[in-house]
Amino acid sequence: MGHTRKRNYDRYTLAYKQQAVRLASHPDVKSKDVADSLGIHPVMLYRWQMEHRKGELRENKYMKPAKPTPKRRPDRADPAQEKEDQLKVAHKRIQQLEKQLANREDELDLLKKAERFFTKIS
Repeated sequence: MGHTRKRNYDRYTLAYKQQAVRLASHPDVKSKDVADSLGIHPVMLYRWQMEHRKGELRENKYMKPAKPTPKRRPDRADPAQEKEDQLKVAHKRIQQLEKQLANREDELDLLKKAERFFTKIS
């Protein structure tokens, strides 16, 4: 009995598919030429174009986002990711300032109590 082998298929990101469809939709360019230049089968590009027209163009569900190596920083950062990172940093800063404010308010309350205590004694 023959053995079945798991096939390795190329997986493409949604951004890659959209860029390929944009290139192929240019009026002066043939879809076959775009497919050849991208190294994909023309039928795959036609399928992406059809899915794009229907609004069904999606990323492969098994596609995992590529993580940059820890030693390198990405050349072009994703603007959405940058905003999320800035939001996280701002949120941490707000929490830190709220803690400091709560500590100062506790100190102030303690000093007020001490002042009242010493005015009653004297």
